[in-house]
Amino acid sequence: MSVSDVHVWTFRTDGPARFEDDLALLPPDERDRAERFHFDIHRHRYAAAHAITRRLLGGYLGGGPVRDPFVAGPHGKPALEGEPLRFNLSHSENVALLAITLGTEVGVDVEAIKPDVEVEALATQFFSPAERQALLALPADRIREGFFHLWTQKEAYLKGRGDGVVLGLDHFDTEADPTRPAALLEDRRDREATQVWRLISVASPPGFRGALATRGGPLTLREFAPSVPIKSS
Repeated sequence: MSVSDVHVWTFRTDGPARFEDDLALLPPDERDRAERFHFDIHRHRYAAAHAITRRLLGGYLGGGPVRDPFVAGPHGKPALEGEPLRFNLSHSENVALLAITLGTEVGVDVEAIKPDVEVEALATQFFSPAERQALLALPADRIREGFFHLWTQKEAYLKGRGDGVVLGLDHFDTEADPTRPAALLEDRRDREATQVWRLISVASPPGFRGALATRGGPLTLREFAPSVPIKSS
């Protein structure tokens, strides 16, 4: 890949059962986290998402799966120590997105559009006044999709910056209309952010919404899905 590319991989985490193989690939911290899930389905999905991530990263680095623990930023964003490759993983239900760049900070988020989420209550709690107003101005049949459009953009942006949610979600505005591309409209804590960060809508399976955040100039988005099962080596 070149420095002008951002690669986004979309994959399922409920493929052929190989939980033990996936678990064996993970370092102790990720293995412990997988084992702490109460239900098997959540353990299996977590292990699959993180094992496939390590296999894909290993492919970019020209070898087998990455087995060493990742290093963590101040708010927990994982990174490869001593490597220019940047990545970010998100998974929801049985779908995962993995974004990879060469030297450019990146964040990604995917969410299942769930019918039982109280979108208006959550929007009041977490979104900025401008976002709430834009969301509730949408046609009624677009509000739920608009909520997840906003949420994934906000998560991707915070993950890309490595800030986590420590500063909250309401100091910046993103695009509410799900028929329009993702966009960072304003960040009241960083007035230069709209010139530095880009938000991009990512193609996701039906029933899901995805967004990507990258730092720097325009990049070429290349989207992939594994065409065959990703095997251990």
